Amino acid sequence: MIFQTDPYVMLMASLPAVGPLLTGKAPPINRVRLDERLRQLSAEDAKELDAMAAILSWGRLDIGDEDAAFVTRAERLMETVHAPDLRAALNDRLELRTVIAALRRRHAGQEAPAEGEVWGYGRYAEQIRRNWALPDFGLARTFPWINPARERLEAGDPAGLERIVLQAAWDSVGRYAPGHEFDKEAVAFYVARWSLADRWSSYDPETAAIRFAELIDEAYANAELPEAA
Repeated sequence: MIFQTDPYVMLMASLPAVGPLLTGKAPPINRVRLDERLRQLSAEDAKELDAMAAILSWGRLDIGDEDAAFVTRAERLMETVHAPDLRAALNDRLELRTVIAALRRRHAGQEAPAEGEVWGYGRYAEQIRRNWALPDFGLARTFPWINPARERLEAGDPAGLERIVLQAAWDSVGRYAPGHEFDKEAVAFYVARWSLADRWSSYDPETAAIRFAELIDEAYANAELPEAA
């Protein structure tokens, strides 16, 4: 008798452990080889994984990044993700993006979003808007990292902020990964961790500091634009 092995069992068994996050070391498998292994995914799962990766791109944390369009894309994607733990993990990451975007907007001197404005994704967008003047938006118990992140932002420390945000994202994955070892969710969580580790290992403090300053300058400029007549 010939036994067939689930392709996701083979895929996960072929992937080396990513290891701790903030070591500065590159992941034990590079992007090219990871992509080669991911070809074992079904076409449907590969498409879903690509869509999640695209919307979780770290560039989406930028200020003034067409917020309403981003929220629409995020909501549409969430409608297509049906695995409960994967939905929950994706939701957490998108809400993290909203909190960081709010901290950056406020730090740049922008006023709270207008009532009814589509600016952030998730359960806390309205609470953040209503509590704009509070240092932690009233969310420190929900997001224990928010005050340390705010302090690094106010100190002009992009590397420190990056560490906090990446660790928060890593911890979020850790809440949902248990129980998923050889399924689609396991692959998605592996790729998420790989992306976070790769991001940190390739982090360039000088480039990040320049980009950090550009983001704040852009936000200041947007805040000073006169209202349309």
